[in-house]
Amino acid sequence: MKSNLKKLGLIAVICALFVSFTACSSGNKSSQSSDNSKSTSQSSKKSTESNISVNKDKTDQLKKEKIISNGKVYIQNNRVIATMVIKDGTSDADAKALADKYAKQLKKEHKNMPVSVMAVKNNKNVANVTIK
Repeated sequence: MKSNLKKLGLIAVICALFVSFTACSSGNKSSQSSDNSKSTSQSSKKSTESNISVNKDKTDQLKKEKIISNGKVYIQNNRVIATMVIKDGTSDADAKALADKYAKQLKKEHKNMPVSVMAVKNNKNVANVTIK
């Protein structure tokens, strides 16, 4: 009877060790696959960012406007995009007029590309001008 209990106890310990080793090793495989997916997503972000070319002259001109606190003009995927962050206290009409002005200027420079100009004030889109 005692020998049967010893054998049963030994088998239980061996099974417990086997289960714990198996569980630990399966966790390593999933972390490796998640590391691979992270590197894949980072490489796709880099390839997306490499398609963007900033128009420094227009960006500097845009930032000199009195009602703009920040902005950028760039070309991505054969599309000209301008983003404007409008200062507080500026009327929506002024923001829309400035967005329209820049959309027309950019369209003159890039006749073969669609142009999108977006103006944001207080985290709200106040103007979105698209010329195809």
